[in-house]
Order: sequence, then structure tokens, then C-alpha cells
Amino acid sequence: YVEKAQIADFETAIHYSTECDFNLSSIDKGKLSAMPLIGMIFGCSLWGSIADSQGRKIAIMLSLLVDFFAAMISSFANTFQLFLICRFFNGFGIIGATSIIFSYLGEFASKKHRDVMLGRLEVFWNVGVILLPGLAWVLLNRTILESFSDHGNFSPWRIFVLVCSLPSLISLVMLYFLPETPKFLISKGQYEKAKLVFQKVFTFNTGHPYYTYPVMTLEGEYENNNNTETSIKEEPLKFRLYRKIHTSLDEMKVLFSQPYLKYLGITCFADFGLMASYYTLIMWFPEIFERFNQYELAHPNSTASVCTVSESSKDTTEVFFPEPCNPAIDSRVFLDTIIIGLSCIPTSVSLSFFMKKLGKKFVLIAGLVLSGLSTLSLNWVQTATETLVLSCIFEALTSILEAVIFCIIVDLFPTNLRAIALAVTATSGRIGAIFGNVALGLLIDLKCFIPIYLFGSLLI
Repeated sequence: YVEKAQIADFETAIHYSTECDFNLSSIDKGKLSAMPLIGMIFGCSLWGSIADSQGRKIAIMLSLLVDFFAAMISSFANTFQLFLICRFFNGFGIIGATSIIFSYLGEFASKKHRDVMLGRLEVFWNVGVILLPGLAWVLLNRTILESFSDHGNFSPWRIFVLVCSLPSLISLVMLYFLPETPKFLISKGQYEKAKLVFQKVFTFNTGHPYYTYPVMTLEGEYENNNNTETSIKEEPLKFRLYRKIHTSLDEMKVLFSQPYLKYLGITCFADFGLMASYYTLIMWFPEIFERFNQYELAHPNSTASVCTVSESSKDTTEVFFPEPCNPAIDSRVFLDTIIIGLSCIPTSVSLSFFMKKLGKKFVLIAGLVLSGLSTLSLNWVQTATETLVLSCIFEALTSILEAVIFCIIVDLFPTNLRAIALAVTATSGRIGAIFGNVALGLLIDLKCFIPIYLFGSLLI
């Protein structure tokens, strides 16, 4: 699950290191940050369909495989265009693993413990956000990897990219030894396989032999729906496709009728604004910190706002990247990113408690308003330390809010519409993330106050 943090820190950690190889501009960095999100949009529906038809386990394994190969190939990319294509497939693959894993774990947990278990799973996003900049700190430090300078074009950032592909491969291998969820097996009429899974769980939990498992048959094993399932499978392929399309259209028709259309509109807009702000700023915070460091080197004992620092950086690039290009990153950039990750731990750990005591709607509204105010306050900070404090507040609040939105969707929509509502809302959020990255990439060197006001207003 550390792999999930690649979407947040992967691009930002290598922005500076790839500048020598690809000569990246701010617009190019915006493209680099947006490409995985575009891949996510295309991957959402495909992996969900595979998970429903072929199984949760196989869908997660295939998505991890795609992500691994994309990351591995990108470490050897010799053109920026090929690197962008690989980043597309990174997003395309990883969205399957990071979304279906919730269904996979949830279908093994009882209803009593499900919310707690899924809440703990979400904590590992923060673990990734903390570990990734630490790893980048080590691998992108030229003093540590100077020995690779004589190995042709294999720069330190390429080693970092290659190492970041390993969590997907390790996760894939580990998942191979885990079973499919019994809920999926039962839904496909594979009752004997489901029973074997239950027996394994029983043996693991109790230590008793599997044959002492007290359940002899599963509910519905001899019901008439087995015959119906068989008859449907025996239909010609075109009739099965027609049936599936017709069912999907019926569900979409209900989804776009009242009151569900109103709910969907609100959740989509909320996730659009949240992800436009969250994904954009978390990807660009290391860039902003680096610009502060460079500004303070050029203007000792002086203060400046985020926009002043950003707009002045375009005039000083040649000073900080003379020939030959030196892509070294100040250690403070990585340290600041780690501190931001650590700031999320209290909110993610206490999320379940606050939702239970105050209600999901109150937590969502309070979090959006406070994070919006912290975003607007970026216009008035004058030092890197003040920027770091606001960044920690912003990250601690926004990192938990999409999970709250998804919990609210579960309450608002009936069972047959939840998956579609979640997919549409998540897609809207990724479109917002693309919009935010492109907007900030275009304006950060020119009028950076515009996206700051825009993101803050969207959140509120």
C-alpha cells in the first residue's frame, strides 16, 4: 500500500532530478503530475468490471502487474514522451489496486469490524507519504550515488523510479498466496471454493483443524438461482452482452433521477473541488519548498510570499542550474514533505471516532471549510516555515475527506447504485485533479494567486 503514495510524491520527488535529462518546464511538470490521473480515469471502470466478473484478487494482481511494468520501463525511458506514457499506465494500473483493495478486505471482515478495518487501511496512505520522501532523500542525494555518474544515462532518479516499482511486485507475489473473497465466490455460485476459504479463515483464527469447521453448507447453495445462473451462462454471448447493457442502462436511469441526481451532483462537485486542491497542492508543495530555499539563498534575511517566490524563480533558473546541470535537491525539501506526512497521522487515526461522535456530514463540512481557509492563507505567508505549517494543516484535513465522502455515498445510495455512484464521483475527482495540476502548472510562474484563490473557494 506504500505504492499509493507514488501518486502523491513520485512526480514531485523527481521533478528536479529529471530536469537535466528532459529539460522540464513548469508546464511539463504539470503534464507529468496530470498523466497518472488521466490514467486513473480510464482505469476506474475497467478494473471495476474485471473485479466484478473475474474476481477481486485477479483484478488487483493484474493492476499491480501493469503498474510494475510501467514503472520499470519508465526508469529506462530516454524521451519525455515515453516517460509520460509510462506515467499514464502507472495511474491506469494503480487505481485498480488502491480502490479494489477496499472491497477485498471489506468482504473478509464482519460487519461489526468492517469500518474499523477499512479505517486502518486508509492510515497506510500516510505511511506511504512519509516513506516515499525518505526514500527519495536517500536515492536522489548525489553525494550518495555519485558512483553512478559514470554509468551512462542511468541517473539517480532512474534508480529511484526502479526502486519505486518494487512494492507492486512484492504485493503481487504476496497476494498470490491469499484466497479470493468468499463473497465473490458465492456470487458466482462457486460454493465449494467459498467453503474452503471459510475453513482456512477458521483454522487461522482458532488453530483448529479445517474439518472441524461447524458450517456444513452455505446459504443459497441449493436454491433455484443456481439454475438461473446456469441458464444465463448457457445463453449466446450476444444475449448476455445485451442483458448486461440493458441492466446497466436501467441502473443509470435510476441514478440520474431524483433524489439521487441531486446527491450525485453534490458529491461529484465536492470531490472535484477536493481533489483539484488536494492532489495539486500535495504534488507541488515540494516544488514550492525548493523555490523558497533557492529564494532564501539569493535573498538572505528577507521574506516573501509564495507568489513572489514562485514568480521570481523564472528569472533565476540559470543561476541555480548552471552548465553542467546540477539537479541536487536541498535536504530540507524532503524533510518538509516528511513532516507534512507525519501531520496526517492524528486525523487519520481519529477519523472513525469523530465520524461516530460528530457525524460524517459535520466532519466533511468542517474539514472542507478549514482546509479552504488554510489554502487561502497561502497568499499571506511570508516564510518557508509559515508555508510548512499551513501545508501540514491542509494535508492533515484534506487527506481524510475523500474517504468521508465515500462513506456518505454508501449512506445516500442503495446497494445496486453505490458502485456506480462511487465510480462517477471518483472520476469527477480525478478530472478535478487534472484540472488543478494543469491550472497551477500554467499559472505558478505568472499569476499564482489565481489558483490559490480558486482552490480555496472550491473547497469552501
